[in-house]
Amino acid sequence: MTANITQELDTLVTIELSKVASSLAEAVHVPTDPLQNLDLQTNNIQRELSQCMRLAKTRIRDGFMFCIRAVQELAKTDLSINLQALEQNVNRAFARFDSVASAKDMCSKVMEGTSWKELLGLSSESVDLLYRGAKDLFEKRHNPEAEAAFFFLSTIDYAQYAFWIGLGHAAFELGNLNQALNAYEMADTCQPGSIWPHIYMANCFEALRDFEESLICLEAALSELLDSPDKDQSLLAELKSRIMTARSKA
Repeated sequence: MTANITQELDTLVTIELSKVASSLAEAVHVPTDPLQNLDLQTNNIQRELSQCMRLAKTRIRDGFMFCIRAVQELAKTDLSINLQALEQNVNRAFARFDSVASAKDMCSKVMEGTSWKELLGLSSESVDLLYRGAKDLFEKRHNPEAEAAFFFLSTIDYAQYAFWIGLGHAAFELGNLNQALNAYEMADTCQPGSIWPHIYMANCFEALRDFEESLICLEAALSELLDSPDKDQSLLAELKSRIMTARSKA
């Protein structure tokens, strides 16, 4: 993407953020409260939204680079990895940002539910390789890099259970428990009926010392397990034990 296109997009984003900030400020504004100033509220909200946007852009960019570097490291010992094919597919994908109009069109389609993976034409093979890189980062306990990598992956394909679970795990290890909870909730929507998102959310709530919410999650996990045709007896016993502990603390 050229510098001119990037600048135009940044300008458009600033305009849209201004509109959103104005709407939000009007929604929470209390005209009868002399301590509230509508313009000040609007400016504060716009500044916070802008900071969030900058942070997200940085994490997506860094996460992509962390994935690529991790795959390059894996390729040193795994000769089956085709780095050239990955590079070509990625270059073709990002070449689609060839104008402000095309970028706006893709953003609109994303809002309608189309994934960036599909819009950019990233192959499943390329995304699988990037996931291997992110997973390797986590397994090697490079948690900040893994968190950014999984953030990137869950951005380009929000419907992948494994991406959200990876993001949740990395965030949990970093102590970002609210982010981990959000990621596990998204994983649950991607794969309804799965036991593990509930268990992982229970872990987060236990770390937050919120045993009532932890109990709710554990009971949800137990319900899913009992409905499963393949009941893991050891997991069943562990869940029942944890539920008893949570009840005693709730």
